[in-house]
Amino acid sequence: MADSSLFFYGSSANRLNSKGQVSIPKRFRSVVGEDEIARGFVLIIGEHECIYMYTHMQFEAVKERVRKIARQENNQEFFRAFLEDAHAIDLDSQGRFVLPASLRQAAGINGPDVLFIGLDDRIEIWAPEKRDQQRTKAADYQEKRKREARKIFGI
Repeated sequence: MADSSLFFYGSSANRLNSKGQVSIPKRFRSVVGEDEIARGFVLIIGEHECIYMYTHMQFEAVKERVRKIARQENNQEFFRAFLEDAHAIDLDSQGRFVLPASLRQAAGINGPDVLFIGLDDRIEIWAPEKRDQQRTKAADYQEKRKREARKIFGI
């Protein structure tokens, strides 16, 4: 069962080193218990071309939801593809881990800069320029909704 007391928020920038390693910002590590830190994390490509980072306990809950959907839809390939794309990572004593090249490519992380964003039960890892693009799209969408609401309601 996932630990519902974990709550990540805020953002922090960091840089990949020449070995493809990056440190989880301390503000996020401090939220997770020592046992979970020792177990490491699970990374998977998420929505909007970012990487989702879960503790193993949190990932277990996500995995069970995916398993349930796969069974309901009689689609074992969906479940297989989900697990195939997951990467378990370990942290060194300084909180560093290797960000797999396949995930960097999928998330458009081409340079050394990465952005960590706490989003409730997970941490997201973004290429800063991808996050800027997503933020612009979201702002454009919100503005369009406001304009349409004014038309609909005669405001």
